[in-house]
Amino acid sequence: MAPMKQRFILWLTGLLSLGCLSGCLEVEQVINLKKDGSGTIVEEIVMGAQIVAMMEGLPAGAGAENPFADLYNVENYKAKAAGFGKGVTYSGMEKVERNGGKGVKVTYKFEDINNVVLTPGSAMNDLNKEGKGKEAEAVKDDPLKFAYAGDVLTITVPEPSEQKGESAEPEAGALDLNPEDPAMQAMMAQMFKGMKISTKLVTATGIQKSDATYLKDNTITLMLMDFDEIMKNPKGLKALQKLEGAKRAEIAESLKGVKGVAVETKKEIRVKLK
Repeated sequence: MAPMKQRFILWLTGLLSLGCLSGCLEVEQVINLKKDGSGTIVEEIVMGAQIVAMMEGLPAGAGAENPFADLYNVENYKAKAAGFGKGVTYSGMEKVERNGGKGVKVTYKFEDINNVVLTPGSAMNDLNKEGKGKEAEAVKDDPLKFAYAGDVLTITVPEPSEQKGESAEPEAGALDLNPEDPAMQAMMAQMFKGMKISTKLVTATGIQKSDATYLKDNTITLMLMDFDEIMKNPKGLKALQKLEGAKRAEIAESLKGVKGVAVETKKEIRVKLK
């Protein structure tokens, strides 16, 4: 539970700088858990066809770099593996091409989920290679933590960020997002069309029972932002902006009735595997 408004502004700024068009981006993180506590973390990032066409149409010349070089750089993902916790290793990367879009699917392996830490939505940082300084620190969240014993997985969800002491003044260059402005609503609905960000836990053997808020079959959704659904509701963006610095109960209340958003707000959830 991050400084959500600040994160959205940074994402939005980045997308605008790309000239983002419809069908812009899909980012999915999936933790696949086996009964013995081992498993994989799979991250898939796919940029839409119109972004791909724009990037591939950039002027070429001597010394011009492949616009997807960073996205396809295996060394980046090998280095990233350690950030998921002790013993997590890079397993492989495959290029993804879907409906004219391009991206990657990267798999990491772990032997013991007790050592895994993961921040929902953190795969977005792979698209912001230039924001490794102050901005990257500004949106750094505490991760989810996992404890597994006796076929029961306990997921600890970090406390929402309070952002004490931060200036009320907007940062230079920040976008003024007014969710009450119909023109802004229309612009953002078009810009975020097709954008979806999610983090899920999938169990290989199924789930016997769980107190997770968003449970379906063998899958628990820890975070979901489906902007097509969010932007259908004029109050959707406003609800998201209210997440900044909110308490757990306030977050849960703010998201009531807002389709396309799922954020686990319980301090701990337990999952009994079959």
